[in-house]
Amino acid sequence: MKLQRATLFAVLSGSAMFAAVVIGLIVIGSPRELRMRRLDQTRADDLLVISGAIRSYRLTHDNLPQKLDELQGLQQAIYRLKDPVGRPYEYTVKDTFSYELCAEFDTATDATTAVHLVFEKHGQGRQCFTQEARPPATR
Repeated sequence: MKLQRATLFAVLSGSAMFAAVVIGLIVIGSPRELRMRRLDQTRADDLLVISGAIRSYRLTHDNLPQKLDELQGLQQAIYRLKDPVGRPYEYTVKDTFSYELCAEFDTATDATTAVHLVFEKHGQGRQCFTQEARPPATR
């Protein structure tokens, strides 16, 4: 029994589509992995905004905030103090000029996926970043 051209075409097309989907999932990751990376990017962005707010606070108050809650209401900006799943970001004052921001990340990044921001380069799990907020040098 000979296969008809239409049947052969349908089988080959179906196989090609299946292969494309599998290759796509391998290259870009599953929808779950994409969601986790997107949440981690939001966390990195939040930490960057919080870090900027801490530096601004340091300039206007001559000290670091003791808690992140002290940033609320500054310059009418709203800072997310919790990550996208509701876990609070951790903040610890280390000394007069330095502090630590911590967050729980779902994925790890490497040199090829992290662009240039310090918070984008992280491992999986709880990660802490030590930062400084020094006043500008006076002449």
